[in-house]
Amino acid sequence: APTVGQPATREESALKNVRIWFEKKGAARYISHLDLTRNMARGLKLSGLPVWYTEGFNQRIYINYAVPLSLGFEGLYEIIDIRLTDDNYPLDTLPQRLNGVSVPGIEFIRAAEPSLPTKDICFAGYRLQFDSAEIFPELEKFLSQESVICQKRDKRGGTKDFDIIPNIKSFELTGSTAQFILAAGNNGSLNPSLIMSAFFEQTKTPPAYFTVTRYMLYDGAMNEFN
Repeated sequence: APTVGQPATREESALKNVRIWFEKKGAARYISHLDLTRNMARGLKLSGLPVWYTEGFNQRIYINYAVPLSLGFEGLYEIIDIRLTDDNYPLDTLPQRLNGVSVPGIEFIRAAEPSLPTKDICFAGYRLQFDSAEIFPELEKFLSQESVICQKRDKRGGTKDFDIIPNIKSFELTGSTAQFILAAGNNGSLNPSLIMSAFFEQTKTPPAYFTVTRYMLYDGAMNEFN
């Protein structure tokens, strides 16, 4: 295995693909995706794991995020893919080694070889917690419409018309909690913040405070993504 901080090189075809699940909670939900990537690279380096570095002039640890989490959201089922240069490395020890060098709020849960490519992610489960259920009757009416058009920012920085409803697989309003299964992944995604922004704007409902937790990722058959 390489010493800490030194890139390990090996033919890409012989590398071991590893999927790591982690939670992002508490104050860590305010870590941006860019800073999270830096922290992940730092932690992997400090852990001494036999990680694979990309080749070329600017070598870096290979890290692939399944579906990046929005700033301010908590995540209970976050996924990164890495590659190891040691085929026999015991993956059950990996979370403990990473937790020993992790930042507060980032906890590594388990590691295994991937079952599916990340492109097979189709849905994500979100839980929105409100202070009260006062807005829920109006929210249920809003979500029960055949179409809700709003403006969504595109990759070029502009905006386009976007229909929210086809991208909501299901929703449930219970107590003061709203639970959504939303489209996610490479084939299109819906952020729950966009739903709520459209609701407050189009119904003229005064904005209400809520927190967001992404608790699961699913494949197209609604199986837990592994």
